Amino acid sequence: MLIDNIFRFIQAGSEVSGLMGQLPSRLGYQPTLATELAELEERICSTPAGAITSIQAVYVPADDFTDPSAVHTFGHLSASIVLSRKRASEGLYPAVDLLQSGSKMLMPDIAGERHYRIAQEIRRTLTIYEELKDIIAMLGIAELSREDKRIVFRARQLERFLTQPFFVTEQFIGTEGKIVALEDSLEGCERILNDEFADYPEGSLYMIGSIREAKIDKS
Repeated sequence: MLIDNIFRFIQAGSEVSGLMGQLPSRLGYQPTLATELAELEERICSTPAGAITSIQAVYVPADDFTDPSAVHTFGHLSASIVLSRKRASEGLYPAVDLLQSGSKMLMPDIAGERHYRIAQEIRRTLTIYEELKDIIAMLGIAELSREDKRIVFRARQLERFLTQPFFVTEQFIGTEGKIVALEDSLEGCERILNDEFADYPEGSLYMIGSIREAKIDKS
């Protein structure tokens, strides 16, 4: 079931609440927001007679993930893909925020031990990179320790490797679309984390498919 988008349901409830003369709660939402949303989300469930998957577009007001509408909505979802304006402005597509996105199903007994381990190491690397960005902006990357420099380089390589050209944008960007298998993604990330591509420039990993497509320009 597709819902585009769930925030409109919340807005409708807020308008009805106002017409009924109910006092709004925090940030102007209806006082029954959590109950109304839970009643809707809990109806979307699998039964012994059949299974259902719900994909919901979620508008986050002012990109504030502490907004009550976002907090209550994400609390009912098993996985979320968060799009980032910042990543889009940097030309990193798909513009998915790798740290905000996540899945409750990314567990060793579901995704597999290797997949889980690689994903956790990627998150750790990107988290450290985010924490170092302020220091880099103020003092420059040259002031970082050798290990921190390696982490920053790994993180930037991972960000670029996790880009992917789309088939629907071929005519606009002149780059052929790619389909990347899960195993190829895991292999590439694992090899980057193991510093197998330490001698490769970041650009060699941008908008490629398999990690085997990465090349060093020797001209």
